[in-house]
Amino acid sequence: MHTIHLIQGRPGTSRPQQAEAEIASQIDLISSSALFAGLKPAAYRDIVSCARPRAFFRDETLFMQGHPIREHVLLRSGMVKVTQVGSSGIELLLWMHGPGDSVGIPNDAPHCWHACSARAVQQCHALTWEDSWFQALIRKHPQIGMNINRLLALQLSGLEQRFREVVTETVPMRLSFTLLMLADQLGTPVRGGIEISLSREELAQMIGTTVFTVSRILSKWGKQGFVVPRYRSVTVLDSGRLMLAGVEAAGIPA
Repeated sequence: MHTIHLIQGRPGTSRPQQAEAEIASQIDLISSSALFAGLKPAAYRDIVSCARPRAFFRDETLFMQGHPIREHVLLRSGMVKVTQVGSSGIELLLWMHGPGDSVGIPNDAPHCWHACSARAVQQCHALTWEDSWFQALIRKHPQIGMNINRLLALQLSGLEQRFREVVTETVPMRLSFTLLMLADQLGTPVRGGIEISLSREELAQMIGTTVFTVSRILSKWGKQGFVVPRYRSVTVLDSGRLMLAGVEAAGIPA
C-alpha cells in the first residue's frame, strides 16, 4: 500500500483571506454532495472544521477490503475505482467515483470493516474525516445518517440493474451502455470526444466478461470510427453511434 500524503500548503496560505477562500471552496464541495444533502448552512462549516485535505497518487490505495474503517473520503477531483475480490481471487469492479462522491458509502456504525478496496485511477484530491469524528458528526446531524441510507438504497438498485444486464443482455450492449454511463458521469472532455480513463481489464471486470472480448469489440468499434480505444482509456467520439451499436447487438429494432 502506498503512503497517503497530506497536501502541503504554499507559503502564505495561512493568510486569513486565503484560508477563508479555502473553507468556502470546501463548503461548496460538501454542500453539493449527496452525502451531506439537506443540512442547514451552519452545519457545513462544522463539518469542514473536522476535515483534512488529502492527495492520492494514481494507482494509490485509499483503503483495503477487510481492513478496519479509519477514515471517510469525499473526492474533490480525480477518479477512484472500488473493487471486491472473491474467494477465488477474481476481482470485480463495482463502482467508479468522481468529484463530489463519497468513496464507498460510509457506515453509520463505528468499528466496522471495509467490504471493498478503493484505488485512485488518476491523481485525486479529497477531504477526509477520521471515523471517530465522522460518527460524532452523524450523531450531531442525523440527516447524514438518512443520506447514507438513501445512498445505500441507490447503490443496491444499481447492482440489481447490473446483475440483470449480465444475465439478460449481450456483451456489446453491456459495454455500450457502460461506456455511455461512464462518459456522462465521469468522462473528461477532449478534442473530438469524451475520454474514459479505464483499461480494458477494468471494463471487463465492470460488465462481467473477459479482457479478450472487450478488446475485440473495442477494436471493431474503433475501426468503425466512433470510439478510440487506448491502453488505459477509451474515447467516445460519437455517443449516438455507440448507443446504436449496443442496440443492434441486442437485436432491438432501432
